[in-house]
Amino acid sequence: MSWTILALGSVAFFTSLNLLQRVLAVDSKNARAMAILFNAIAALIALSIFTLTGSYRDFVLPTAPQAWIALLVASFCYGMFERGRFIAAKLLDASVLTTITNISVLVAFVGALFLYSESLTIHKLLGGVLIIGALFLVSYTDKAKKSSKEGILIAVAISIMLGLGWMLDKLGAQYFNASTYNIFVWTIPIIFIYLPPIRLSVIREELKLSTWKVFVLAGLNVVGYLMQLKALETAEATRVIPIVQTSTLFTILMGIVLLKEREHIPRKIIAGLMAISGAYFLI
Repeated sequence: MSWTILALGSVAFFTSLNLLQRVLAVDSKNARAMAILFNAIAALIALSIFTLTGSYRDFVLPTAPQAWIALLVASFCYGMFERGRFIAAKLLDASVLTTITNISVLVAFVGALFLYSESLTIHKLLGGVLIIGALFLVSYTDKAKKSSKEGILIAVAISIMLGLGWMLDKLGAQYFNASTYNIFVWTIPIIFIYLPPIRLSVIREELKLSTWKVFVLAGLNVVGYLMQLKALETAEATRVIPIVQTSTLFTILMGIVLLKEREHIPRKIIAGLMAISGAYFLI
């Protein structure tokens, strides 16, 4: 399967994920407990896919120390992202959150300049300016309705973590394979999310509240991320990440229609288009 089809498939899954995440977060009483539950289910789904698709036949463990260092750093970054994603989703509407998350693209590309010796071009510089501009535009407040400052700060912080994780994904896919790396990245971050310990009764309560939704949410994320990793195995990160980021625009448009997020529609659309344009300039 070509990397383009894999990347476009990832867009479809991440768009659905972003929309359902908003609905699920509203029902959550404890954001960290939900994150633990989400990642535990995602890890089981990733392991099931690994087994049922026969990917275990290609299971490999690299011996290079830098491979494990990259995995641990990426796992920590994703763990911090997961700790904050449900909090941010509860404080901000889907279109605002997904637009702010575009800063992760900038972080990933700046890191790639050093990690993968990516060249800095005028297009990439313009892309960065557009993404930062979209960030300021969407976080602008007015007297009619102010976005949560706490939500914006959390969204920026988890976006940086997400960007660092994305930056290391291609390295992980190179040292491991996509299917093997996918299992580790869903399993190890649970440690960073769980500490300090949280009562199992609290996690069970979140399962009762979310019911089947958390399984759908985790499944969408696992499959979308796996498709992104497989695309990264055969294509450059500067090509895959911008295409996957188009899920932002679809989330904004679908959020207006399905989630009734009608406030500041022109600004949201403009910010979304700026962010997507910036992502494509980073190719």
